[in-house]
Amino acid sequence: MRLRSLPLLALSLGLAACPGNESETDGTETAGPTTHEPATDPGTGTDGTETAGPTTTEDEPTAGTTGEPGGDLNPHTLGDHASQACKDAMAGAATFLAATADADAAAATAAYGDALKIYVQSIDTGNMRDDDSAITAALAQNDAPGAALAEGHLYTALMFQLRANLSAVETGAEDKYAAWDEAHCVWDGGLRLLATRAQEEGWKAEGDPMIADIDAAFAAGHDGISGEAPATAIDDWRIPPQKQIIEKTLFRAAHRDIIGLAIAAADEADATRAARALGVFGIVRDRLQDRNTPGIAAIEGMLAGDPAMINGTAVAFEMDKAFAKRTRNYADQAFSEGLGIPPSYKGAVEGRTYAKLIVAGMSSAMLNTEAYLADWEDYAELVRTGEDEAAATEISQRIIDATCMYQTLLGIAACTGSDDET
Repeated sequence: MRLRSLPLLALSLGLAACPGNESETDGTETAGPTTHEPATDPGTGTDGTETAGPTTTEDEPTAGTTGEPGGDLNPHTLGDHASQACKDAMAGAATFLAATADADAAAATAAYGDALKIYVQSIDTGNMRDDDSAITAALAQNDAPGAALAEGHLYTALMFQLRANLSAVETGAEDKYAAWDEAHCVWDGGLRLLATRAQEEGWKAEGDPMIADIDAAFAAGHDGISGEAPATAIDDWRIPPQKQIIEKTLFRAAHRDIIGLAIAAADEADATRAARALGVFGIVRDRLQDRNTPGIAAIEGMLAGDPAMINGTAVAFEMDKAFAKRTRNYADQAFSEGLGIPPSYKGAVEGRTYAKLIVAGMSSAMLNTEAYLADWEDYAELVRTGEDEAAATEISQRIIDATCMYQTLLGIAACTGSDDET
């Protein structure tokens, strides 16, 4: 089923004030090494014609340029160091997700056991969550909406496991191959199915190579690990940016999936689609925290209520308020850190990847998303090389202006990269 686009944004076109650099980082990065057990606690424009979403894949910088050693730094194969617990769990997840795709509560309940349930419970322990109880409670409804909701709870658990393990690679895991491969395991065996649905059926997802972006980032990041446990090391020019591409592209997949499901649920008064969207919302819920905290209750209230009363435009607005702020945060952060260094490049890549999320809404507002994404590509490259600060400053200001315009259209009172809605 091809989903229709949301109506054009019907808000004031006046520009909001655009303050200077918001130095606060994204704030909820996960941490804690995971090798053969689940992870430890995650810390937590211009006007123009409508254009399609991103159509090129994310690439690591060309080998041989600033800070880039190039090539594969290790002899290992991506995925080989994932735990047997994860591999066994993902085999169970395939059966479970096939059942939930059919909204078959009985089959999903039968599939949620043994290795998969044990793995989710261990994720809960490591991440201080309670996804096992949420999955069990949803399945206990013994109906199609319950099966759909349980599916989203599993995806959320797997997303937290992925984030925790990617962070462990960056922050101190002794065996960085094991942590990176554990994240790849839950992507390849579980979250890939969510991204596939988002890419094929999600809102404004046509032509957006989300799966290819994630696969490429996993491969490029793995190539940036060197040494052998317990003395593994990372290439700071590759691992942190690839981590951001993986995580933020999965947020984009969830965003497209939630809005597509919300529109379909309202059109057909379909409680199962609404429950499916509500479950997947768990993946991005903490992205709204402290940027659009009131939007969390608004979205959850709609998706848990009468499906005929869901407003897909409102769901998109509430999510995009938070994501437009997160995008703005990285539009000029590099100037306070200094150009031509790995942390600044990581932030530019993070902003660029968030930008690919919000362009779907920006295109509905008739903003020139092609120019906007091109500016982000150029900005990230200039930040990486550090060779032309004047050009980087000029492009940064264009990015800020376009992002602030979109924030105004969303009803945000003053353009910001960090402030919460009230």
